[in-house]
Amino acid sequence: MAGLAFGAAPSLAAERAMIVLDASGSMWGRIDQEPKIGIARAVLKDVLADLPSEVELGLIAYGHRRKGQCDDIELLVAPGTGSAAEIGAVADGLNPLGKTPLSASVRLAAETLKFTEDKATVVLITDGIETCNADPCALGRELEATGVDFTAHVVGFGLSAEEGRQVACLAEETGGLYLPAQDAGQLGEALDQPLTEIAEAETAGADPASEADPTPAPADLPAAALEAPDGVEIGRPVTVVWDGPGERRDAIQIFDPAARNGEGRVVASRRVVNGDVAAQAVTLLAPVRPGAYQLRYWWGDGRAVLATRPLEVAEAPVSLDAPATVGLSKTFTVAWVGPGARRDAIRIVDPRKPDGSNAVLRSRRLVNGEFDNRTVALVAPADPGFYQLHYYSGDGSAVLATREIEVLDAEVALEAPDEVAIATRLTVTWTGPGARRDAIQIFDPQAGNGAGKVVESRRIVNGDMDARSVDLHAPAKPGSYELRYYNGDNRTVLATRALVVAAAEVALGAPDAVPMGRRFSVEWTGPGARRDAVQIFDPQARAGEGKVLTSMRIVSGDMDKRTVALNAPATAGDYLLRYYNGDNSTVLATRPIAVEEIAVALEAPDTALIGHTVEIKWQGPGARRDAVQIFDPNAKAGQGAVETSQRIVGGDMDAQSVRLVVPAIAGDYVLRYFSGDGRKVLAERPIVVEAMEVALDAPASVPAAQFFEVAWVGPGAARDAVQLFDPAAKAGKGKVLASARLIGGDYDGKTVRIKAPAEPGTYQLRYHSGHSRVVLYETELVVE
Repeated sequence: MAGLAFGAAPSLAAERAMIVLDASGSMWGRIDQEPKIGIARAVLKDVLADLPSEVELGLIAYGHRRKGQCDDIELLVAPGTGSAAEIGAVADGLNPLGKTPLSASVRLAAETLKFTEDKATVVLITDGIETCNADPCALGRELEATGVDFTAHVVGFGLSAEEGRQVACLAEETGGLYLPAQDAGQLGEALDQPLTEIAEAETAGADPASEADPTPAPADLPAAALEAPDGVEIGRPVTVVWDGPGERRDAIQIFDPAARNGEGRVVASRRVVNGDVAAQAVTLLAPVRPGAYQLRYWWGDGRAVLATRPLEVAEAPVSLDAPATVGLSKTFTVAWVGPGARRDAIRIVDPRKPDGSNAVLRSRRLVNGEFDNRTVALVAPADPGFYQLHYYSGDGSAVLATREIEVLDAEVALEAPDEVAIATRLTVTWTGPGARRDAIQIFDPQAGNGAGKVVESRRIVNGDMDARSVDLHAPAKPGSYELRYYNGDNRTVLATRALVVAAAEVALGAPDAVPMGRRFSVEWTGPGARRDAVQIFDPQARAGEGKVLTSMRIVSGDMDKRTVALNAPATAGDYLLRYYNGDNSTVLATRPIAVEEIAVALEAPDTALIGHTVEIKWQGPGARRDAVQIFDPNAKAGQGAVETSQRIVGGDMDAQSVRLVVPAIAGDYVLRYFSGDGRKVLAERPIVVEAMEVALDAPASVPAAQFFEVAWVGPGAARDAVQLFDPAAKAGKGKVLASARLIGGDYDGKTVRIKAPAEPGTYQLRYHSGHSRVVLYETELVVE
């Protein structure tokens, strides 16, 4: 049938609807490199631009003013006609910050629309689940029961399948639609469907164009036609081939003429531009309730139905196959036959719970299982008894098939020593479901003022699954504890057994006093766990809070002799040795130790020529990381800088001396004895670095690409060199073209040979101090 328009209908009250927009912090998340809030703003304005001005529409947002506040909900635009532009402008100004109180926001929207007195529709756009301790499902049931004609549609933007399930019930309980969207295109289509329905209802009430009684259109309406199967099974996809204007707002709809007491209702809609435009086809999901429906070509710009054809939706074979019995908390497989729609799910339901008290214990969408094999895996409840498996149609909010399953009591037990010493490792053998999220825990019933606390937990899959055992670390505090088998899927403790943690000897043996910076040995008695350590602790540091100065894990020492070696601090004073248990982050034993002052001194010449090597004798701790340094107190605008450093172990340890190359710049410097472990200077003395003659003698000009001789005068250090430098290279930055180390030439005759560049020009000969990385002399050289 072609050329249909809306016929006359009794006048109805104006449609009133509220958009609830998620402006929580997660809306800054990105899809295709664009923030979700930006996509939502743009799509919202685009969709609202096509909405008739007669629709009374408002806007509520949440999470846009404060972080972490569940009351951050605001009515931004009161419901009114012609509000689309204002809503778009207000949405542009939202700054996502906070939480997701979506249930309280929908309640405010319903109350603002006076849902107990008038028809009210809410369209929720959310990218997250409820985060403010509320139940969207319970809210949906409440609003459906107390409202005159209340409907909530939920657009899940970027939600996972599991997240979508947690908010879809708000729509399902009120007769609305849950519309998932993963990008801008899908978001536009998802928003368009409920808003189109609102607009159509408005047109049916205000214009002579009733959906329920289509009448022939004037002859100038565009022609249109539909081709589709005469019938389809519930929940199955149906492809409709269309012929018509094909404009951006045109849609193919499934219409239920019996809904709303005969007024009719669009139950599915998809714009033609979101289908296969080249083939002029769109695919829709059939309703899950059998009956006589109507396919319609909806002309968006003309707001008229141009063509219809009947569609019979028939019952489909829907069934479930699963074991008759299953052990508690065990994973089992359910085979299914049914529509297989994207939002369909298999649920475990407890029939003993009254309606509205979270009777659905488990739910898994078919698309998240083995879809090709038509199976899903579920985890059985943790309580024995009879349960029901449901095939649930998400699009139709209906149960299409059920079957009973019995959860049998099964042995769950723990085997472990009755008593263990503090902070030691113990092995627990378990019998139970063995699920991926199951864990063995140590529970302290006295913690939290008697509320108890889990002090140690390890998933069984991280233990030895073949031997069915896990290793745990006993607490560092003696007392009565409880071992628990925890079932993660059901969040339930399935078995317990008592565990006594007994006190044990923990002690440290060391000298009462050691010289500062010196290495000494500490004997230990204790658990000997992998993460245990012996520490040196300064109780006076940080204004009396104390600080760990040195820590050595015992496994890095001699485990057979039970000793570790430590370096004493570089500052004399009173310290503590501590036995630290890493698994429990607890100090198990301490003993005092005094660090005594020792003589630290340096002996060296008072002066030295630039770039020359000097010998320095030292007296001090002689630790492995200690060093003798040459320090320039005037460097870095007076902050000073270390010019040269040599670890004492790199010198002559027997003679207690090191050799250093002094800087190539004359000036006043400081020799320092530096404690590497203590990061502290223990002694210092001045040294004056004196200038000396530095010069190069070479021909004023040389032939290109030929070797020539250069005589030098200077420090003659091992890394000093004569360089040939091109000052014009690299856009004036210059470049070293050749370099000859002095020790590679005639060192006694103080000459080197160097090759001239192949390109004629003016260059520089330079005496370069390799140690200090400075040029001490330069002269011009012409290459002919």
